[in-house]
Amino acid sequence: MRKVMSMLLVCTLPFIATAQQQITVNEGEVKMGKTKMWTFSAAYPYDKGHTKNVIVDNFDAAGVKRTGHKKGVQKYMAAKWNTISSSKGDYYYRIRSKKGRTIVYFAASKGYDNFITSANDSTAAAKMKKYLIDLDTQIANAIKLEEKEKEMAAIAKRNEELTKELNKGKEQQAQKAGEVKQLQKSMKAPDPVK
Repeated sequence: MRKVMSMLLVCTLPFIATAQQQITVNEGEVKMGKTKMWTFSAAYPYDKGHTKNVIVDNFDAAGVKRTGHKKGVQKYMAAKWNTISSSKGDYYYRIRSKKGRTIVYFAASKGYDNFITSANDSTAAAKMKKYLIDLDTQIANAIKLEEKEKEMAAIAKRNEELTKELNKGKEQQAQKAGEVKQLQKSMKAPDPVK
């Protein structure tokens, strides 16, 4: 019985390892620029470019404009972003990347460096954690979308090539049909002599 269980475990282990990893959100104080901020952070198995594009798209979709950046910290000051809070606040994020793995540090303040924590605003903190967890799916979908768009562009290019080849074939066919007609006319038996 023990051998059967161990064999079952060995056989299923690769499938368990390839399942999508669970994103964990950490909370703590991090120095971003010259300021220590209370941040929520999560690590993603994606590159920095895709991660940043999705975050910027989220802010753009919400109509939140970036007000500045310094030392890799992006700032959205006095912004109303309903994803986190219905009141205005300051939002900051920084992205660190190493070997295809990206860590996003995200902070929100109600003004005057009054940073949101789980202790002082549990609702906003829960929304920040949910945003960082949902970000994983958004990034994965953005990568899949980019791959599908590349595949679609390659198919469109191939279709163009095939259309050109088809048109060229039709032209050649018409030319050969003309040549055949010429040859058929020249092969016509001469009229009998009277």
